[in-house]
Amino acid sequence: MNHSDEHALHMPLFIKAIILVGVGIFLVIGIIGLILPIIPGILFLALAALLLAKVSSRFAFYLNNNLTWLRLKRYWRSVSFLSVAQQVKLTLWMAARSIVNAIDTGLDFIRQRT
Repeated sequence: MNHSDEHALHMPLFIKAIILVGVGIFLVIGIIGLILPIIPGILFLALAALLLAKVSSRFAFYLNNNLTWLRLKRYWRSVSFLSVAQQVKLTLWMAARSIVNAIDTGLDFIRQRT
């Protein structure tokens, strides 16, 4: 098999099912987030992709050849020196910034309509 073999071959079926349910939940929230400007949809879509790559070696192969995903991985590695608490804090600040930007964009859209 020419895809990465370490992911899905040794994972029990029950764990794969749980991960796929998580992928579905993140996917739905991500799509809703793309429609509603308050929820950061891209974040949830990235989480769904990350989980799906844990289950599907074919998807992991595709993801590892994607330029945007490689940039995200490079960013995650660049903050790996931070403690877990600092990483959580950074993530919350980035999510808050995304929400504020989304609200600002939504308000600009409403102002243009009126």
